[in-house]
Amino acid sequence: MKNKRIFVTGMAGYVGGCLGRELDRTDWCERFYGMDLKEPLAKYRKGEFRRMDVNSPALVEWIREVRPDILIHLAFMVDPVHDDALMHKVNVGGTENVLRAVKEAGVPQVLVASSATAYGAWPDNPVPLKESDPIRPHPDFRYAKDKALMEGMLKEFVRDNPGVNLSIVRPCVIYGPNVDNYISGLFTMPLALKPIGYDPVFQFVHEDDVVGAILAILEKEARGPFNLAPPDTVSVSAINAMTSRPAVPMPHFALKAGFAAAWKLRLPILKVPASFLDFVRYPWIVDSTRLMEEVGYSFTYSTEDTIRIMLRAKKILP
Repeated sequence: MKNKRIFVTGMAGYVGGCLGRELDRTDWCERFYGMDLKEPLAKYRKGEFRRMDVNSPALVEWIREVRPDILIHLAFMVDPVHDDALMHKVNVGGTENVLRAVKEAGVPQVLVASSATAYGAWPDNPVPLKESDPIRPHPDFRYAKDKALMEGMLKEFVRDNPGVNLSIVRPCVIYGPNVDNYISGLFTMPLALKPIGYDPVFQFVHEDDVVGAILAILEKEARGPFNLAPPDTVSVSAINAMTSRPAVPMPHFALKAGFAAAWKLRLPILKVPASFLDFVRYPWIVDSTRLMEEVGYSFTYSTEDTIRIMLRAKKILP
């Protein structure tokens, strides 16, 4: 690959910022363009940015003007908000607008960031989940539901536009030294949560591995979905032991009531609706064998490495 023009939606977001820094020094990227509602924190030598809504007709016009070789779609609302309709408009409506632009501009290669949550949180989920396992949308957790709806749109798009090389990444929880989201908040509160009767396990992927995997998939021109998570897992009890925080044992019904009350009252703790607890209670561990074997990607950081890096950045660990 060489002399590629790349367009990035969501360039000022967490992953978008990490990706922009890497594209600026990637030899096969000739120039990249990006949009977001806010300005990125960094300035890029090879990058051009415009403040723009992902649903705007101006986005379609700019992509047609640029005619990029590659489009990377990252524009998505991740943290839950109380305006369900707004989140759906950005996540699903925005993806529709981007795909319209891809078609009109004749973009030959597209990569879309989905999520491992698109598989849904179900008691009968296989452990681990493979890309061949079905997407089963969670009915109540907006973020995961929108990711599943988006994947349905992408499937139809590939069927109707077979000439477009489209790939999808499904990362687990993304962490790193700069992360600040509702999930990191759960592990940095003064009191640790300890569900009674089960000890859930999680996967965490480092921000550098997310960017590295995206670039590796693009260079390989690989198609289809790719799970994105290190092979190891870490349990809630192990994280609690790392942080040495006092743990509060709670039955599921009490956890659910607490989360629901905090969300309804908009308290600055537990900033996520109670529906997220299904992703604590039920497994959604993913298998990244396809990424490692077909693309040849090797993870730099394990799940345990990644959680420790985040906790050190938050000064929870020395």
